[in-house]
Amino acid sequence: MDEMLKEFLAEAAEQIEAATAQVVAFERNPDDATLIASIFRLVHTIKGTCGFLGLTRLQQLTHAAESLIGALREGAKATPEVVSAILAAVDRVKQMLAELEENGLEAEGDDSNLIGLLQYHVALCQGKIAEAPAVAAAPAPVETAPVAAKASAPVAAPAPMSAPAMEPLRGVAETGEPSPGKRAETIRINLNTLERIMQLVSELVLTRNQLIELTRHKEDETLKSPLQRLSTMTTDLQDAVMRARMQPVERAFANLPRMIRDLANDLHKKIDLVTEGADTELDRQLIELIRDPLTHLVRNCADHGIESPEERVRLGKPATGVVRVAAAHEAGHITIEISDDGRGLNIPKIKEKALALGLVDRARLERMSDEEISRLIFAPGFSTAEAVTNVSGRGVGMDVVRENIQAIGGSVALSSTPGLGSRFCLKIPLTLAIAPALIVEARGQRFALPQHSVVEAVGLNGGEHRIEFVQGSKILQLREAVLPIGSLAEILRLDTPAGLAGEPEQLAVIMRVGAHSFGITVDAVTDVQEIVVKPMGGSLTHLAAFSGHTILGDGSVVLILDPNGISLSLGLEQSRETASAHVENTRAQSCDLTRLVYFRAGSGASKVLPLSNIARIETVPSNRIEQSSGMMLMRHQGRLMPIVAAAQDVMVKEGDNTVFVISPDGEPFGLLVDTIVDIIEDRLDVEIGGGIPGVIGVADIEGKVVELLDIAYFLHLVWPGMEAGASRGKNRKRRLLLIDDAAFFRDMLAATLQASGFDVVKVGSGGEAIGCVMAEPGFDAILIDVELPDASGFELAGRLYDAGARSPMVAIAPYATREISRAAEAAGMFAAVGKFQRSQMMDLIRACVERGDDEAEHDLFASGAAA
Repeated sequence: MDEMLKEFLAEAAEQIEAATAQVVAFERNPDDATLIASIFRLVHTIKGTCGFLGLTRLQQLTHAAESLIGALREGAKATPEVVSAILAAVDRVKQMLAELEENGLEAEGDDSNLIGLLQYHVALCQGKIAEAPAVAAAPAPVETAPVAAKASAPVAAPAPMSAPAMEPLRGVAETGEPSPGKRAETIRINLNTLERIMQLVSELVLTRNQLIELTRHKEDETLKSPLQRLSTMTTDLQDAVMRARMQPVERAFANLPRMIRDLANDLHKKIDLVTEGADTELDRQLIELIRDPLTHLVRNCADHGIESPEERVRLGKPATGVVRVAAAHEAGHITIEISDDGRGLNIPKIKEKALALGLVDRARLERMSDEEISRLIFAPGFSTAEAVTNVSGRGVGMDVVRENIQAIGGSVALSSTPGLGSRFCLKIPLTLAIAPALIVEARGQRFALPQHSVVEAVGLNGGEHRIEFVQGSKILQLREAVLPIGSLAEILRLDTPAGLAGEPEQLAVIMRVGAHSFGITVDAVTDVQEIVVKPMGGSLTHLAAFSGHTILGDGSVVLILDPNGISLSLGLEQSRETASAHVENTRAQSCDLTRLVYFRAGSGASKVLPLSNIARIETVPSNRIEQSSGMMLMRHQGRLMPIVAAAQDVMVKEGDNTVFVISPDGEPFGLLVDTIVDIIEDRLDVEIGGGIPGVIGVADIEGKVVELLDIAYFLHLVWPGMEAGASRGKNRKRRLLLIDDAAFFRDMLAATLQASGFDVVKVGSGGEAIGCVMAEPGFDAILIDVELPDASGFELAGRLYDAGARSPMVAIAPYATREISRAAEAAGMFAAVGKFQRSQMMDLIRACVERGDDEAEHDLFASGAAA
């Protein structure tokens, strides 16, 4: 296909999409002269380019549409019939463009009926003929064409555009607004080119990580500075490429105004569409994947939710119903809410239909809550419509919504209030290209498990959580719940490597897919990483348990597990919705809980450590632990790692020993303990301060007195000079305030900071943070998540300053993009950093502390001079 024709098709698709939305908007706001002028320019652009390219059929149709739009621009009334005629022309143009793209040639066809309809309305708008409803409904081309031809004769068709005249119009195609004399600031890039750039950036990141690993233990100052610059530039490049993949979600909203208009006419209802957050950005791949689910949900609200105007007036509501679609960022995801102010879900009718379809029996139905009954609408073939229509009634839609959203790692939540309306909430990942994942190990092999499906991880070694067999199937008793569970090694049919003992798996990872919660047992969770998702090769796509592969920082290739495929391997039925509220409520209630490793080390009380402090748990034979210069050492991942005892009376014993691998800022050391009791989840409140070295304090966990160990103390035992830079006046532990509403990130970041010697106060909201600052203002630095439930991080920085905070503030986000850095600077913050950029974060915090010390010294000097 000719390059100019390709460019025309791309631009025309955007222009016709913009024109559709603007025509519908103009029908609601007929006094908006700017809107009709913009529509006219869009159609005129398409018509002129068609003439230049010799697309005669398209030119004739768009010329007729342009004439009618011109009449509206001159003051004619935009009646529903006129708007419908223009939209019919738009639909025909879309169809012709699709045929042109497929065949490379303009298809033959007869558009005389549609052109006649457009010409009839032109004549009607200009007062050339009297209104005749019968003719307007179905104009005969033989009768109307002469009249219309006479009416439009004085209007000369614009001359075909020359090639140079096309360039300035690209700005119109992109924005829908005039841009006279202004060249476009965008260019078109082939998607394959963009994907190739993304692949190259991924390889660059891998190479950067390998260089850092190679030079980590070499004190070569000539390499340190260039490597730091390379690391920063690589991160910026990765962010830039990821931004290039992002598009505003309004592309998925674009067809909704037209659809609502047509539905309102077909259903004889009055419906307004309100969209919010259209500028929220989402990976361009996901934009296309959510378009159909979004369409189904909006149609459902218009058909089943919104009442007729007469019924709404009788109920005391406005005659016009409202369907609202709102998008927003939320903790690494995008949430899209689709709601209406209609009648809400009809629970009795859903019950009746569920019984008729045999989805549930009457006894079970009586025990189900309204929320559980509501979720039955996601079953295949389910519909409460009285009759099959063009809009609904066939029972195809809601199950498609759920399956499509789950396929991209998202979830669908539903709530409804009788008489007030319904609300559907789609929660989807920002991108399928990069995602946080747990790196799990089974029989010596590592796999990546997407974090969006993980609810929690629990220990199985003798604690309250245990696996039992019921009718030949494994189940896990998790507090009050009973969940199906399977071994990852058995599901994947992994062989036990030679020399690796076939010990039972010690950890269960609880996952949720849709309404189903289940578990898989693994040997260990070795790491949490942001992974670059790469698709499976063609010969491996049939493996349902895997969704792709990725390359870790150490260069190894691991497969990415597919939670949907794992659930199918366990025999879970995707078509039946069961009680999922328990796991969801458990997650909500556990926001302030911390996952803890409960263990014994020496005499006295049992000990605990946050699970997020521990990189991995190793079982080490005594012959692998050696002594050198009074220090215990073992070989770990190809290099020597120091080991320190968790208590003075913990000794290396014959046989196997338990070692926690702690890795603050990438420098691992081992903590030798006696035995692990359990992995628990509880609120960690230190009630009594520690009176002995190595113990932060004493807490009450599940009715037992336990000691919380101080990682920083053991860090100094291993590397006494770790804080050698803590000179002038640094005889106290530095205090940081960490503000993040996500419990996972609070635990992860607090563990890293505590292991580096900082005292960390964690809070989950801006209100709590202001309270902390007012009560104890002496923080050395404040880390603020940019997205908080009660305010943005940038707004909170100003509120903290007003509350008396004078500490340096650092903005933290999953990815510290240039926009976030600029916003942080504008808010007076010290800098911005990514949550997974641990080295850069530690450097920034140390710089904050040093700046605070310098300012304190300056104030002290100034006060002394004044005295």
